[in-house]
Amino acid sequence: MRTCYICGSTEQLTKDHTPPKNLFVPPLPTDLITVDCCEKCHKGFSLDDEAFRVFASSVSRSKEGRWIWKHRVMESSFKRSPKLMANVAKHIIPLAVEGPLEHTTAPAMIYPHERANPYLTRITKGLMRYFHPEIDYGRITFQVMQVVPSQGVIDVLGQTLVYDVKGAGVFRFWRGLSMEGKPDSIWVYLFYDSLMFFVQVGEV
Repeated sequence: MRTCYICGSTEQLTKDHTPPKNLFVPPLPTDLITVDCCEKCHKGFSLDDEAFRVFASSVSRSKEGRWIWKHRVMESSFKRSPKLMANVAKHIIPLAVEGPLEHTTAPAMIYPHERANPYLTRITKGLMRYFHPEIDYGRITFQVMQVVPSQGVIDVLGQTLVYDVKGAGVFRFWRGLSMEGKPDSIWVYLFYDSLMFFVQVGEV
């Protein structure tokens, strides 16, 4: 039976992209993942999706992320919503930068955990539904941790977890299920080759 991957409803089902399609540059990849989602849940995602895209693309090391920042954030989101731009400005802080000849500061954006964690949890729920629909996820917990991406970390992940990518330079992810039939698992996400998060899933 088709059900909403967020609330379990069987009514007014639509499709939700996992991760959100607003992260990708045109033309959209043809292999994006979608899962069933009711209209009520789906309508509440847009602001969080836009906020995360602003944050992720602002620190991008990929050309895709820089394209999103210029064309979708600076030339679109900020022009359409001065309120959004003002809110983003509140989260800009000076970050210490050590150079070969001097120490200076550069602007950096912080993103509240209370907003990032539900976004990343939603992505995890969608991927869990897509890759492991046979598992009952009724009572589970999600622990989100941001880590600094490095080639060393990526090499280790490649040795132990299943790797996949959607949109080169946009969204890379690794997954591992600890035991067949159990929800215990680890999910690792890398956005725009810059932001990496670990999401650990376990039973209550």
